[in-house]
Amino acid sequence: MFTNLLYGLLLCFLYPLAWLPRRVLFVFSDVVYFFFCYVLSYRKSVVYTNLARSFPEKSYSEIKNMARQYYHYFADLFFENIKTLGVSAKKANAYITFENVDLITGYTQQGQSTVWVLGHFGNWEYLNFAGLYFNLKIAYKPQHGVGDKLMKRIRTHYLKSIIIPMQHISRYMLTHRNEHLSYVFIADQSPSSSSKAWTTFLHQDSLFFEGAEKLATRLNLPVFYVDMQRTARGRYKVVFTEICDDPKSLPEFEITRRFAALLEQSINRNPTYWLWSHKRWKHKLEKLNN
Repeated sequence: MFTNLLYGLLLCFLYPLAWLPRRVLFVFSDVVYFFFCYVLSYRKSVVYTNLARSFPEKSYSEIKNMARQYYHYFADLFFENIKTLGVSAKKANAYITFENVDLITGYTQQGQSTVWVLGHFGNWEYLNFAGLYFNLKIAYKPQHGVGDKLMKRIRTHYLKSIIIPMQHISRYMLTHRNEHLSYVFIADQSPSSSSKAWTTFLHQDSLFFEGAEKLATRLNLPVFYVDMQRTARGRYKVVFTEICDDPKSLPEFEITRRFAALLEQSINRNPTYWLWSHKRWKHKLEKLNN
């Protein structure tokens, strides 16, 4: 009951914000950026460590500047996602565009499902706008309390987007294997130590979530990388890259390695837009091998 009450109060606060013009929200974002970066120093050690290890060729002043740019973008993300609560389907077309969608529709028109993999790069929540055009099924890891309820609200704002808890996604995909659906996996989060999908990512031995690859291989579904490119504040362009069309023909973890390589290219192109405050490298290869 307390969670529901708190959630209701939060929506009473957020919806008026969502109806404000974006230029006003970005003024708020500038203020929050200053607070995150200079007052709170939000996860400063995590951000600086991740950046320094990922870009060993950069000087400390360069890393410091990259961190400032990240904090500014992180504040923007907060208000961009609030804005989605007040965005109509008509306005959504102004916030995000989708290129080369024929790669996807070519399969769906044949009655075949597809698997999309992306990282915490750009505004990954904006991919929900694709629910206006595709039957999206978004795999997610349930959170707790108010945060979980708010995430569900944002991700199901558009009716064709359905979120499915990670522990149920395998059964769902098998049950709906004859439908033409698009399954979305944010696949760069730190996985459990039981995963075996190791690759080199941003100059570091990195363990990756292997669920998307396993399910795509089991059902032999084509896999696409989603590259979300920021074109302006609050505006994005999505470009699809086909990773493979026949997963069963590839060696184990090859799909994951290709995904990691494509994500690394996106990050190197513009490091600001990845989630540097996430504790990504929780597992060490030598420790798990001992």
